[in-house]
Amino acid sequence: MHRRFWITIFPVLLVVASGIAVASILYYNNDYSSKFKEEKGKLESINIQDAASDPLNAKSWLTLTNDRNLTVECGMLTPRASAKRVPAVILLGGKATGKYAIDYAMDIRDVIIIAVDYPYEPRESYTIPQFASDVPAIRRALLDMVPSVMLVTDYLWTRPDVDTSRIVLLGYSFGAPFVPCLIANDHRPAAAAMVYGGGDLRSLISHNVQRYESRGIAALVGFIGGILLRPLEPLRYAKSMTPTPLIMINGLNDEQVPRRNAELLFEEAREPKRQIWLESGHVNPRNPQLTRQIIAVLKIELVGLGVLEPEAEDTTVSR
Repeated sequence: MHRRFWITIFPVLLVVASGIAVASILYYNNDYSSKFKEEKGKLESINIQDAASDPLNAKSWLTLTNDRNLTVECGMLTPRASAKRVPAVILLGGKATGKYAIDYAMDIRDVIIIAVDYPYEPRESYTIPQFASDVPAIRRALLDMVPSVMLVTDYLWTRPDVDTSRIVLLGYSFGAPFVPCLIANDHRPAAAAMVYGGGDLRSLISHNVQRYESRGIAALVGFIGGILLRPLEPLRYAKSMTPTPLIMINGLNDEQVPRRNAELLFEEAREPKRQIWLESGHVNPRNPQLTRQIIAVLKIELVGLGVLEPEAEDTTVSR
């Protein structure tokens, strides 16, 4: 009876397992480029609300909406006085900063900066059931960042004060892993910069979860996260970033992004590329000294690429 049962059920199990395997392979290798571009749609409305400003820049809150009901919230800094078209930086900051990342731009002149907000508001801490229930919303929000940033690029192309040949896509910390996918799907930026980021989302997620949970839980969350975020995996898009120059800045003592993950991505990317290592832990907005050091390095690299003019380096970096 037992043997007969397995003889009967085995073909069914084999078909089910084969179906799951095929579906997994198709999902794993699915090309999301057309989906991202479709979700980007057409820019339909622009709303700008003035906020506090300083002698150098005007600060405002920018809201963009497309014809597919995608809404993008941003913080924006624009030069107070500039008689010429200026470069622009699209900024993807840490998960806790989002559009408020513009508040950490120090002594910036003659550059428009737009910091894109994340459409998902993370909890301060998670239990396993809470994380599981939030997974669909988290994944949707993360995938929406790709068409959102494309829409911001569309907006920059409508501004007469922007030199569209000198747009920079800059992601740091939580925002860095988006950069390869974004550039691979939209080559309009003249340069891409990843600050304290790397590739292989599965091991990155597992590494950071293990800082607070057991190795088993970390491995499970990393495995699930790597599968769910496969459409954004930086290693998947690293080769397709070319010919856009890639600048990577990483910390030798980064507790959140292991050196292996940073080197994996850099090795996978094609020329032109450059990696700079700083003697520091992970980037933190509460560490203004490190922020100034990163800005100084970025200025030098962007001047070398012709994205910033040489005189901008002397006037925008606080030493």
